[in-house]
Amino acid sequence: MHVLSTAGHVDHGKSSLILALTGTDPDRWPEEKERGLTIDLGFAHLMLPSGKELSLVDVPGHIRFIKNMLAGVGAIDGVIFVVAANEVWKPQSEEHLRILDLLGTKTGIIVIAKADLVDDEWLELATMEVQDHVRGTFLQNAPIVAVDSLSGRGLDDLIGEIEALLGATPPSADLNRPRLWIDRVFSSRGSGTVVTGTLTGGHIDIDQELAVFPSSGKTWNVKVANLNRAFLENLNDSSMKVRVRGLQSHGQKLQRADPGRRLALNLLGVSSEQLSRGDVLIDADQWCATSMFDATIKVLSNLSHGISKKGAYAIYIGSGDYLVKINVLGKSELEPGESGGIRVHLNSLVPLGRGDRFILRELGRQETVAGGEVVNINPKTSLGHASLSGNTSQILEENGFLDANLLYKMTGESVAPNLGGRFVISERLRAQKIKELLQRAKDAGQSGFEISELDEISRLLLQATPELTVDSSRVYSSEFGPVKQSLANHPYLKDLEKSLFKPPSPEGVDRQQIRELVRQGLIIECDGIYFSPRALEKAKEVIWRISKVSESGFTVSQLRDELDTSRKFLLALVGCLDAKGYTRRDGDYRKPGPALIREFSGN
Repeated sequence: MHVLSTAGHVDHGKSSLILALTGTDPDRWPEEKERGLTIDLGFAHLMLPSGKELSLVDVPGHIRFIKNMLAGVGAIDGVIFVVAANEVWKPQSEEHLRILDLLGTKTGIIVIAKADLVDDEWLELATMEVQDHVRGTFLQNAPIVAVDSLSGRGLDDLIGEIEALLGATPPSADLNRPRLWIDRVFSSRGSGTVVTGTLTGGHIDIDQELAVFPSSGKTWNVKVANLNRAFLENLNDSSMKVRVRGLQSHGQKLQRADPGRRLALNLLGVSSEQLSRGDVLIDADQWCATSMFDATIKVLSNLSHGISKKGAYAIYIGSGDYLVKINVLGKSELEPGESGGIRVHLNSLVPLGRGDRFILRELGRQETVAGGEVVNINPKTSLGHASLSGNTSQILEENGFLDANLLYKMTGESVAPNLGGRFVISERLRAQKIKELLQRAKDAGQSGFEISELDEISRLLLQATPELTVDSSRVYSSEFGPVKQSLANHPYLKDLEKSLFKPPSPEGVDRQQIRELVRQGLIIECDGIYFSPRALEKAKEVIWRISKVSESGFTVSQLRDELDTSRKFLLALVGCLDAKGYTRRDGDYRKPGPALIREFSGN
């Protein structure tokens, strides 16, 4: 299904045209019928002769209701642009055309309405005037159909043009990223809360859980810690969970709704009072939210002024509107007719994606000033160095390292992980990190360094760096060869071997090498003093021998004399023997411990 919107000046016959085409009066409110003026969005359904279905959105034309008009044209496939034959081009005709052009609308049909009110010559002149005004816009080559809604003149021709337009318009793609900007909320007796909107990005099923993300100024159910964050990658704790109880499209009940449809959703878990136009229904696992993004914009050429950070602005995106502050990228101001980049600071977090289109309006002058497209929802660079390419590789380059799923949520593009099975790293950061690892290993020499000292990225890169060797919890440069063999010939080991029970201090020996000698069991640390493993073996033999002399055991003084050592070294050694179970204290004496008994008696 496709969605078309009307557009045009107030009282030019948009609603009457919808009524003539569909039999549905899009003016829903008593005030609209009383005044003969559309003030809010209206909706209708048209079944074409070919069997194609079409949703029609009727937007208000009056300048006072431009906000409502913008809410209606955020997710359309094309436009029926209505100009009254008797009045021809008017101010809101011009503003509506500018808005649609800025939003990137691609296709449309021009209707010269109220054709029976003028003669053929006037109708020809009106057509020529309209052609002049749309020259250079997306409507430049659009078909023009003269229609009179009361007499039915031209309706068949219009339906033919609609058929042709839809035939040339591809259906909305299902990217498995459903998003629906709510444009209407009401409560239905027996059903409860109902919202309507145009579904884009993916399908929705009955009983599916969705998240409602609040519109501008609303903060319900958002953690306080998240309110001042510029970027939120996990929306599950910052949105209201709802369940889809029912789906309808123009009265037809659905089990699954595909993208591109106008939908009514019956929701469980939320009241109609909690929702409003501008709220967003999303799959929380497929989106992230931002309050700052970079965008490309085109400033309208007929402005009498440029745009800069000094103005008071609002953006209109989807069915929502948000107060914003802007910074022009790379310069102080954009002139009328100029294209450039801006960084937008929103007043709340919004689930946006690359490619989202928006309108920028200046609040002081109450005028549309520019239209733009989101290119980066999580900019990392300074204002003077921001890139507006918007491609995935550039976004990865800015971030350096991202979870592949987060990159998908930011760009809508799937990128295969190239690190650790779930991450994506830029080539620049990969090269930088590998260079740092190699230099660190070189500086550490044969003792290497601890893996625990590395950040997550560097740890993941270890396995992909053949120049490095990982042994247990340490990393070495491969140029040093077998690490244990090289440390086995360390000079300090020879010093300890020469003086088993009066070991020399490791003064002058690299502390990393000492730690590695201990880790590999080449030396033994006892209360800050280092012994050769042979010293413990020799001490165990002596202890087993002297313990046989007396049933009471042996004293520390006896062991000191047997080993020909000092009290300082002996206390450190005995503490280590006690800890390992080779000796145990019994009053003023020590006896063989269970580990020593097992080793020497075999029991």
